[in-house]
Amino acid sequence: MNVFLIRHPQTEWNRAGIIQGRLDSPWTLRGQEECNALIAGLQAEEVTPGAVISSPAGRAQQMAARIAAHFACDFQLHDALQEQHFGELEGRSLSEIQRAYPPFIDDEHFCPPQGESLAQAVQRLLTFLHRLPDICSQETVALVSHGHVIQAVIAQLMENSLSNVARYHHPNASFSLLAIEEKSCRVMRWGIASHLLRLPA
Repeated sequence: MNVFLIRHPQTEWNRAGIIQGRLDSPWTLRGQEECNALIAGLQAEEVTPGAVISSPAGRAQQMAARIAAHFACDFQLHDALQEQHFGELEGRSLSEIQRAYPPFIDDEHFCPPQGESLAQAVQRLLTFLHRLPDICSQETVALVSHGHVIQAVIAQLMENSLSNVARYHHPNASFSLLAIEEKSCRVMRWGIASHLLRLPA
């Protein structure tokens, strides 16, 4: 099974440096352009997803609906694709959180108040990925999720560690390609954003 793991486009809170988690904010105008570019990029790669599965967050659902409409396939929602739950830290700026909670960036076991740790979020998404062939029979699947949890999952799959999560930065509307077989999930490509190069900076 070929899985395209896609980050949603830019939102107002992304641009402002505010942590969203389970909260939401609308796409920016650039986000609209990024969604169009992502779909064109998939088409240029001759990717034809047979199914689209999305995080229930509105910023991800909106992209999933557009991908599904373009490729004439259904889409569904799954909680496992949600962003890390940042609990009481959601809606606050990243700079403010870093000052108040220094472990936030480097400690994968740090659990925000009323939230979940990065390690827990990664395990949630990895469990879903390994179960995906039982959930979906399509050979090519597009999953729409969120930047922090995606880059952490890529780090775990690439290095079997969460010590270098920042290395696997996933820009808005970028994607990674995973190959899922019976007992394995391999990263074939990650952080692909070449389709965004023609957009204004």
